[in-house]
Amino acid sequence: MILKNIRYLVTQNSNREIYEKIDLLIEDGEISGLGRNIPSGDHRLIDCSDKVVMPGLINAHTHASMTLLRGISDNKELQAWLEEDIFPAEDKLSDEDCFIGAVLGCVEMLKSGTTTFNDMYDHMDQVAEAVDRTGMRAMLGRGLLDIDGKGSERMEESVELVRNLETHDRIHTSFAPHAVYTATEQLLLEAKDCAEIFDVPYHIHVSETEQEKLDSMEENDDSPLAYLDELGLVNDNLIAAHGVWLTEQEKIILEKKGGNIIHNPSANLKLGSGIAEVPELLDREINVALGTDGVASNNNLNLFEEAKIASILHKRKSPEDIDEQQVLDMITINGAKALGLKDEIGSVEIGKKADLITINLDNPEMRPIHGKRGLISNLIYSFSGNVDDVLVEGKEVIRDGEFGNIDGEKLMQEADSKSSKF
Repeated sequence: MILKNIRYLVTQNSNREIYEKIDLLIEDGEISGLGRNIPSGDHRLIDCSDKVVMPGLINAHTHASMTLLRGISDNKELQAWLEEDIFPAEDKLSDEDCFIGAVLGCVEMLKSGTTTFNDMYDHMDQVAEAVDRTGMRAMLGRGLLDIDGKGSERMEESVELVRNLETHDRIHTSFAPHAVYTATEQLLLEAKDCAEIFDVPYHIHVSETEQEKLDSMEENDDSPLAYLDELGLVNDNLIAAHGVWLTEQEKIILEKKGGNIIHNPSANLKLGSGIAEVPELLDREINVALGTDGVASNNNLNLFEEAKIASILHKRKSPEDIDEQQVLDMITINGAKALGLKDEIGSVEIGKKADLITINLDNPEMRPIHGKRGLISNLIYSFSGNVDDVLVEGKEVIRDGEFGNIDGEKLMQEADSKSSKF
């Protein structure tokens, strides 16, 4: 396949180059050539003369199956939201529910330009099936907690998931304790050992609320990330979701030892959890990626919308505190780095996977374009996420905004039918 005469190719490579009127060759699911007038040979040609082509977005923290819980609980802080509404609803979720919810979530993400997502939840074999069905790329971790005495059972399921998916082309895995307040030290350490044995990331919620930080200081004599550091968990394999209430000590730990913070501004604002100090983290060269969190707390999976919220949120003190390129990095190359996949995805470079999206420049919200800087500005500040085409490993998952292998009407009906139990 050749994407022909691309009007703007946003590479997100190390120099953040943007090419104009260029061809992109895809072979065996990878980007194998960039240049002008690439010979067509037997390759299928796609005219991109009126399109932007860029890396598929990376949603670095979410819970895809929670699409079925969209809108069931609003106007509450995290703990009340969880204990009064979400946990009871999750107890009613079946394998089929989680499959339907995950398919719906994958469709929503793909149609708004996300090609890879990092998920922590239950019934993860069903989420894996949804990823297969929709053609996405994902990192999946079975959520681990033992407040009900079932930690060992969940750990067995987690190990089984990792083993079953070891050779999958598009599905990667992690070990994913829910948080320090729902997982015992023993479970946290068991997950650490397993992550090291299988050489996969460690995904956990960290310092989402001030109360979480205060409780940890009382129970563990340290704040959450510092406590994880005591257990030997802070390194480049750590995917720490939220990081809203990090202490100065914890920021220094991240600077020295690595670790990735996943920013979830919509969910943090909606639940009244606070605002992560993202500009400071970026200034310290701590890797920050972006996630939507689940739709029960967001309430959508549109990463372009999340990018705009992140960009304007962190300009509240000064418009110079964050810029559009930094935010674009958070939804592409920074996300790939956080998931340990920077050599495969996150930028348009020869040898990387052909996970790409196209955006039609006839879309009114993309015009006019004031040069290359203006293009990035439009992508972050004005584009709604209504992408044209989505390719994952060179396969067209969405073409002209439509799915080829998913019956959308049937999917919506199935999702609606499940809602009556909540």
